[in-house]
Amino acid sequence: VYTEDEANEAMSLIQEHELPMSELHYALKYVRILHRGHVPQDPPKGAEVPQAPVPEVAPPKLDGDYQETLERFVIRDL
Repeated sequence: VYTEDEANEAMSLIQEHELPMSELHYALKYVRILHRGHVPQDPPKGAEVPQAPVPEVAPPKLDGDYQETLERFVIRDL
């Protein structure tokens, strides 16, 4: 949804450059990018994007002999 100011500026742009009305959509996008720096892939400002919950996983239980695992992955105390 474009504001009235954006629509007026887009119409002025079309008249100034003698563009056909079929270019109105592109003029509206141009005006929005010019004033807000809006990137089409970004969600609109102020709108929250719902995030899927990330399941929490407990780490595996360490048995008494974890030194072999540490050596296998080259994990050493510094």
